[in-house]
Amino acid sequence: MFKLKRSAALAALCLLAALPAAAEEIGARAKGGFAESFFLEKVPRAEAKATAERLAKAVIAARLIIFAYAGKFVDPNLGDKGFSGEVFETQWRAALEPDMLDATPTQKRLYEKLIWAGRQVIENNQDRLNFKGVGWKNFLPAKWEREMGGVFTAKTGIVIKQPGRAYRNPVNVPDDTERAALIHYVKAGHNENAPIRKTEKWGKQEVYRHMEPIRLMPPCLPCHGKPKGELDLVNFEKDGLETGDLIGLMSVSLAVSD
Repeated sequence: MFKLKRSAALAALCLLAALPAAAEEIGARAKGGFAESFFLEKVPRAEAKATAERLAKAVIAARLIIFAYAGKFVDPNLGDKGFSGEVFETQWRAALEPDMLDATPTQKRLYEKLIWAGRQVIENNQDRLNFKGVGWKNFLPAKWEREMGGVFTAKTGIVIKQPGRAYRNPVNVPDDTERAALIHYVKAGHNENAPIRKTEKWGKQEVYRHMEPIRLMPPCLPCHGKPKGELDLVNFEKDGLETGDLIGLMSVSLAVSD
């Protein structure tokens, strides 16, 4: 009996030795990355803080413009919503004009690339926005920002994203730094809105990070409000949150040059 148990134990050890290392996590993000070619735009160290703040403020301004058209977007009886890329850009530039006046040359260049990326997304979604006979078009400020962020990153290497408290799209998965910021704002309550700023290394590149809270607005309650667990109009479970609760982050990460 002892010999049989010993033989079985040895066989089990041999089998384990032949298997891949248990530490390998299937489906996890690969370690490393961020080659030098990722960072097409770099911001002088002295301008990093102000530039990140300006970009975050510009994106928030764009989101508010899109929010103002939300009623038209969901009107099934309305075809053309009158919200072309040109209309959006004109309103966005007007909102940004005070900040653009004293922007540095680097910041002005990035403003232009941001506006271009944002307009591209509105133009790409014209068929969706103007589709008649359907109420919910699956277009919100969050969708615009997600798509704009991809275009802007491709053009600059600057990452603008909106990590979610309970993300609904894989693009909005928070990294470790963003997750820590989300936890901080949830614990701090409604009155904590000061941005969190950090400097990190992405590969060999120093990156300046700016994160500030995105708080729930009344128009967002049908999807993210109460009762918790009830399905909303797009079949996600509601979060059970209230106006002013943290829903996500405005996250800007840009490469720093000396």
